[in-house]
Amino acid sequence: MPREKKVPEEDEGVDESWLASWADGMTLLMAFFVMLYAFALVDLAKFQDFKVGIAAALGVEDATPSVAPSNLDGGEGIAPGAGMNVVSAEDVAETVQEVEELIQGTGGTVTPESAEEVRDLLEQRFEAVGAGGSVMVEIDERGIVVRFPDRLLFQSGQAYFDNQTAPIVLSQISQVLATVENSVDIEGHTDDVPTGRLWPSNWELSGARASAVVRWFHEYGKVPEVRMAAVGLSDTHPRQSNATEEGRAANRRVEVIIRIDGMTLADTEVIEAIEADVIGEGFVDTDTETTTDASRTDSESDAAETPMTAPVEIDPVQTGLES
Repeated sequence: MPREKKVPEEDEGVDESWLASWADGMTLLMAFFVMLYAFALVDLAKFQDFKVGIAAALGVEDATPSVAPSNLDGGEGIAPGAGMNVVSAEDVAETVQEVEELIQGTGGTVTPESAEEVRDLLEQRFEAVGAGGSVMVEIDERGIVVRFPDRLLFQSGQAYFDNQTAPIVLSQISQVLATVENSVDIEGHTDDVPTGRLWPSNWELSGARASAVVRWFHEYGKVPEVRMAAVGLSDTHPRQSNATEEGRAANRRVEVIIRIDGMTLADTEVIEAIEADVIGEGFVDTDTETTTDASRTDSESDAAETPMTAPVEIDPVQTGLES
């Protein structure tokens, strides 16, 4: 009886079913790190636009953020909100109307005569959102200078807006910039502390911050880009000494300058004198120093030629003796 031949068992090989689970795990892990990287480099402006757009698509009636309690020290009105459009249409219309009234008859530009009123309007706008104690508005020979401390717009060593106070405060001045025809300079300033590895020097950091503000004014404030210039000045124009932390904090700033043609140092002295109630009725302060020196010279010459016995008349108004 012939023997039955054994059929060799098929070699099933190595079990590779684990590869499917391993590949799924690696894919999810890679997606997780890609997501972390994307969050680290998020463009806040685009992200906020996306969030507002999603809210509108889902049927939210008002996707525009409202202003909540302040996150400024001692202020009221500024807080983390959503989105970049932080001013109501009514506020915009009201501000534009006020500015147009101030520049009426001047070809749409702020002049030395209207500079003080425009400055007061800006101060009122910042006060309304609780930034009056942080944003300084001044007038000098360049024009109207709006000074933002860096902490109000940027984190240390950064040049992008990662908080919600920045669009709120910038929107208050963008309404004015979009209405007037004056040229606008945006200057970035830093302290003298090295920037580290992110920026080669403070020149790049100050220039990037100024450019970020210019871009915001153009994209969200609708300010024509042809009227703006971004200037990075590093630590070359300090306001205080960099030897102290308070001084360095004062030097880290962004200045928005509304250029006023024909503005002189004498104009700023007149404005300062008006604020200090120095100018009296019929007395012009612009030539005070010159007039006083000239009067003193004439008086001294007259005194040299006049005998000592001659009476000298004293004007109580000029000497301040009038009660």
